[in-house]
Amino acid sequence: MTVPAAVPWPPFDPADLSIRELLASYVAILDELRRRGLVRTRKSPLGDLAESLAMRAYGGSLAPNSEKSYDLIADDGRRIQVKARTVRADDKRTQNFSAVRSWEFDAALFLLFDAATYDLIWVRELDRDQTQSLGRRVEHTNSSAILVRDVAHAGADVTALVRAAYDRIDKATA
Repeated sequence: MTVPAAVPWPPFDPADLSIRELLASYVAILDELRRRGLVRTRKSPLGDLAESLAMRAYGGSLAPNSEKSYDLIADDGRRIQVKARTVRADDKRTQNFSAVRSWEFDAALFLLFDAATYDLIWVRELDRDQTQSLGRRVEHTNSSAILVRDVAHAGADVTALVRAAYDRIDKATA
């Protein structure tokens, strides 16, 4: 896996800020991302970002936040589960996407981002059967774990499609 080189952002040095200033900046950034329609919650923006990119790439509409089986109904009618993960180039530990608890979807979209920049590294689309075959059952959480390394070469590479949506995102949310 190749992680893109860091870009020269942010335009400020967070090391110069106090903890309270960092937290206030984080809240202000999430508020602005919500105002622009990119995120829907005040949680980490990763999941909302991934869902927004999926919708912009595939069309359709996002499912309600309470929907447990899928995140997007695409223009073609498919129910798509969206999973995202950030990775660091210097962290070689095994990494999982968030748990899969329901298989009531048609396809799963897995997005991998650089943890330092939120640059998109790759995106893979797998159908339900392919996704289920990669899952490792975790009894105590009643879910299946899916490893980043197992998804990296599975299914269809749709990185270019989603990256194009990401490249247009500032124009769409301004």
